[in-house]
Amino acid sequence: MINIHEIFQPQENIIHFVIAHKMNFKILLRFLLSVSIEISAQSYSISGHIRDLKSGKLLDGTVVLLKNNLYTISNTLGYYSLKDFPKGSYSVRISRLGYKSLSTTVLIDKESVKQDFVLESSPIELDEVLVNSSRTSKYLRNSPYSELLIDKTQIESQSSLSLSDVLKEQPGLSLSRDGIWGTEINIRGLSRENLVTLIDGNRIATSTDVAARLSMIDLDDVERIEVIKGASSSIYGSGATGGIINVITKTPRFNENFILQGGFSSGLNSVNKLFSSSGSIAGGNSFWSSKISGSFRKAGNTQTPSGELKNSQFKDFSLSAAVNFIPLENNLLKFNYQLFKAEDVGIPGASVFPSDAEVRYPDEKREMISAGYEIQNISKVFYKVSAKYSYQVIDRNVENLPHITQNVAATDTTEAIRAAVLKITPSSIHKNNNLQFQTDIILGKNNNLILGLDYWERNYHGIREKFQKIETLASDGSVFNTTIKVVGEKPLPDSKYKSLGFFAQDDAALFDEILFFTLGVRVEKIFVSGESTLNPLYEIANGKINYTPKGQKVIWNKIKADEISDSWNLGLKYSCTENLDLTLSIGYSFRSPSLEERFQYIDQGSYVRLGDPTLKAEKGKSADLGFRYYTSDFKLVSSIFYNHFKDLVAEIQGTFEGKNAFVKTNIGKAQLYGFDLHSEFNFLNNYTFHITASYGHL
Repeated sequence: MINIHEIFQPQENIIHFVIAHKMNFKILLRFLLSVSIEISAQSYSISGHIRDLKSGKLLDGTVVLLKNNLYTISNTLGYYSLKDFPKGSYSVRISRLGYKSLSTTVLIDKESVKQDFVLESSPIELDEVLVNSSRTSKYLRNSPYSELLIDKTQIESQSSLSLSDVLKEQPGLSLSRDGIWGTEINIRGLSRENLVTLIDGNRIATSTDVAARLSMIDLDDVERIEVIKGASSSIYGSGATGGIINVITKTPRFNENFILQGGFSSGLNSVNKLFSSSGSIAGGNSFWSSKISGSFRKAGNTQTPSGELKNSQFKDFSLSAAVNFIPLENNLLKFNYQLFKAEDVGIPGASVFPSDAEVRYPDEKREMISAGYEIQNISKVFYKVSAKYSYQVIDRNVENLPHITQNVAATDTTEAIRAAVLKITPSSIHKNNNLQFQTDIILGKNNNLILGLDYWERNYHGIREKFQKIETLASDGSVFNTTIKVVGEKPLPDSKYKSLGFFAQDDAALFDEILFFTLGVRVEKIFVSGESTLNPLYEIANGKINYTPKGQKVIWNKIKADEISDSWNLGLKYSCTENLDLTLSIGYSFRSPSLEERFQYIDQGSYVRLGDPTLKAEKGKSADLGFRYYTSDFKLVSSIFYNHFKDLVAEIQGTFEGKNAFVKTNIGKAQLYGFDLHSEFNFLNNYTFHITASYGHL
């Protein structure tokens, strides 16, 4: 397959302004352009190609770092270009996964310097690559946090159905399944509610039961996945008590001259008769770049050693498109669109349903549009100003065939009844808005400060319908009357979760880059509201609807609540020798209860699942001590971690209105500790031995 990966120059942290919901984008764009005109343009540049030392192959995806945050990534032709900086002597660092990094000095004494580089391959991943999950670009090896990076090469080398399948082999990460298609990831024993999942820096906020967030992303469109383990990136706010998963999709790259490339691939898998195909096309020049890609997959039931796994089929397809422009020097405008839709997805053995139930997604859809703007090289102090906006809709529909039939014996006054629950169909729409502003400030040669403001909200609307067939039986057992009944319920009130946060983070390299220091803080205000809710909402009997059915009552009154929370993290990395690094990170984080935990009301017949609007926010303190050792033939990365949690939210068995109930409750304190490690050893030529181990105790 031809890989479509054009060049995207120094701009990595893109500013996104949204074009949705009547926002006056033209006025905002005109303002930004007027500001950028005042910026004095720099006329010096460097460009060239990057090749493999032995084969001479042109290398794409190579990072060329010139100074601080000024970097670019080579395109599929191995071409890179950096523009608009003062003349002088610069330390240049070139790095790529699977290669040894190269550091050299280049003299920029004329307007356009041409400089090619060659890299030597390495069987050991030395972590000499840039990561951005802490909102700033830094080399993975220099990060004081427990971080992971999985790039597109590693993804393509695996035969995986979802991102969770890609991540499950990493130290400290484990897979949880709601079937073959629906999967989630646990980080050091913490899952779903305690993890922040992002696509290109935008939150995926949806239901916490059978959510399958990581299954609604096209693997063929993923450039890399960055993971922070633990609460070390608390500047993302509520929910980051367990870690961050940031999925970065492929971005069209700019090129010196016009380029147009494309590719197509397809495959078959006999285990579940999976047919898959994907294709993409991209093009651009030095002013604009664009790409469009799509995929399709269809699979039957999976064959296992013990036989066929019933209800494990699925079908999905995706479409993504992106367009980037450079309207002025040091300015970048970016638009992005993503669509992922799944149909007839089986969910065998989902944990929240009875074991004999037949559950599936009739359809599930995620759709996102985003836009952004970025201005760089504003001054010697204000390096970059960026903003971005995204609007994302997640449409979830579940069909549960419980195979439940209940027989009620006749009495002196009533006939015998046979009642069957035909199906239960929860459905919901989750609308997410995310707006972010960030300023990057250079305080010194190796000291960068970021200041930012972000706002995100989740709007929920859902309903749950229960379809029943009620048969009235004669004394001989024959049916003389049948009623098809549909009961409409609200498992949650129509509700909103809003978060407004201010964050700051300082990154510094001290003592000739022997000590790396990071300090981040965030203050966040959270607003939660829910509408007054009736249950049952309505009943339909043989086609006749009744909006005031028997037993209707108010289960939730209209409610509004708000809270202010803060979080912080501190990280240190000390280079004992050229090969040995020690790291220490500590943090304080919080997680405000989700809409489901606050408002859930699901009557399962024999029991009720119930939320609590008065729940307190979970609070966590964490510490992580790391040991890292690197040589050209050996690598060891290990961490010992400890977490202390307060006011954890869990379901506790109780009663509600005389029924058995599982009620969301703050259960008190808990401790989680353990270790994880990863080692690579090149014992013969390019034969490499890998070891991964992890342990956690709650």
